Amino acid sequence: MTTQTIETAPRVTGISSQAPAAEALVALINMFGHLPTPYIVIHSGTSELFLQLDSPSAFEAWRAALQIAPSGVEIRSNGHESWLKTWGVFRGVPVQLTGFGLSVQAVAS
Repeated sequence: MTTQTIETAPRVTGISSQAPAAEALVALINMFGHLPTPYIVIHSGTSELFLQLDSPSAFEAWRAALQIAPSGVEIRSNGHESWLKTWGVFRGVPVQLTGFGLSVQAVAS
């Protein structure tokens, strides 16, 4: 009887799994430090950036900087508030961009 050992690549765990998102964030800060300050989220276990902005104009500044097409922007609403949402990629890292501050009345018009 022969025994074969199969080695697999080590699974990246811990904070190092977020390195690509952190590196992309540093690049965003260096390139776009003049843009409005977003609320930034990097969830554990993912290599994605979530940028949340307080106004449509701040959202638009970031959308344009990240070269995300206007046609990719969605308007979301839950009946009490509305927001803009879109997705892009920066330096190989998925980026979700969310812009709050829309009035429900403006969306309904």
